[in-house]
Amino acid sequence: MPKKRTRAEDLAITRRKILDTARDLFMEKGYRAVSTRELANQVNITQPALYHHFEDKEALYIEVVRELTQHIQVEMHPLLQSTKTREEQLRDMLIMLMEKHPTNILLMIHDILNEMKPENQYLLYKLWQQTYLVPFQEFFQKQEVAGELRDGVSAEMAARYCLSTISPLFSGKSEFGEQESTTERIDELINLMMFGISKKEV
Repeated sequence: MPKKRTRAEDLAITRRKILDTARDLFMEKGYRAVSTRELANQVNITQPALYHHFEDKEALYIEVVRELTQHIQVEMHPLLQSTKTREEQLRDMLIMLMEKHPTNILLMIHDILNEMKPENQYLLYKLWQQTYLVPFQEFFQKQEVAGELRDGVSAEMAARYCLSTISPLFSGKSEFGEQESTTERIDELINLMMFGISKKEV
């Protein structure tokens, strides 16, 4: 006979279900559109049982973002150490984000800046900065040091522009027009980011 689970094991399993369900709902709908009632129903527990694991919806959101960013940091580190060409390296970084990050980055930033308590805004912003901004800033820092960025463009400016440029790709494909694969669109964006859209003056 299978060994009966302990209460601690049952609680751990329920907590994991709550986090996984909350991640999917928050990343799909955004913070405001998700209620604790909906979360509890999805996990098949009561709201009081949900609050046994997390003080409130905001505490749950913070834990979801913390887990998400930790996983992405682990995946991002070896890509930054890569010896591939800069275009290949940037492509790998962007594709990893597309595969590992289940939501529109700008939607997450909006939630952080508009829905959270001030102390939690700061905590989540630091997580976002460390996970998303800093790695791309480090990537463009190498170009800045080598004198390869345009005058007046800093590594931080380039990193912020890069993240804002790819953000629409997280919202899914349009129902209209020709459908391109995500990798094709990323290749187009990298080409435009790295080489511009206007011919250089002769």
